[in-house]
Amino acid sequence: MFDGELSQLHFHLIDLIDILLVALVIYFALHLVRGTRAQQMLVGIAVLMAIYEFARYSGLLTLEWLFSQFFSFFVVIIVVLFQHEIRRGLMKVAINPLMLGNNSAMERMIEGLADSAVALTHRGWGALFVIEREIGLNHLIDPAVKMDAPLLPDVALALFCPKAPLHDGAVVIRQGDDGGRIVAARVLLPLAQASSLPGDFGTRHRAAVGLTEESDAIVVIVSEERADIHVADQQGLSKTLNRQQLVEHLRRKLRSAVLARSS
Repeated sequence: MFDGELSQLHFHLIDLIDILLVALVIYFALHLVRGTRAQQMLVGIAVLMAIYEFARYSGLLTLEWLFSQFFSFFVVIIVVLFQHEIRRGLMKVAINPLMLGNNSAMERMIEGLADSAVALTHRGWGALFVIEREIGLNHLIDPAVKMDAPLLPDVALALFCPKAPLHDGAVVIRQGDDGGRIVAARVLLPLAQASSLPGDFGTRHRAAVGLTEESDAIVVIVSEERADIHVADQQGLSKTLNRQQLVEHLRRKLRSAVLARSS
């Protein structure tokens, strides 16, 4: 009898662990799509499932059959619709060990990036600054030109001068103890879908949004044609920012990431 009770208790513990793990997976999935376009698609799928259940309950056989055919390919549909979010989730297995917890170093990085972006707008030169966060970008850095340079306006001007050999592509920035460090130049970024942005945005903006669709990086875009500054992240493309707005925008994004990891 004691052995039977023990096995029954073991069964209940396994059930509890199972429920907790499923809840953790659901929480992680919801956190991954929160604030993205996938959130709207998830709501749409929930509405379709509610209609399907209503059809089953009401005896609407044709509608039930139609939705049953749709949901028979549910796994394929999920993979197609949420391919960018699934890619981001899998890439988080290789979390970047660099923690943006040093506020003074973060401030120096933000100020250096803002000064560099403004200096480039004054020259009318375009640029892409990629801030690496939790998801590592080594798959983009490896084929690029590796370097270790401070994030300063003079360095940015030297890299993005139209006559410089490294002006094409983006630079990747990591936070160091003394502020931002440029770790790679002439980095090629994936392009977003043409429908992701209005037609008046060019290749730089499409490349910035394309990277944010598959990683948690923040990309600062300096437009050559417009001589203005935008920021792209998982929430989309920002409005045009001046220097102070850029500093405040980056502070908010980077500090929120630190708070999310510590909570």
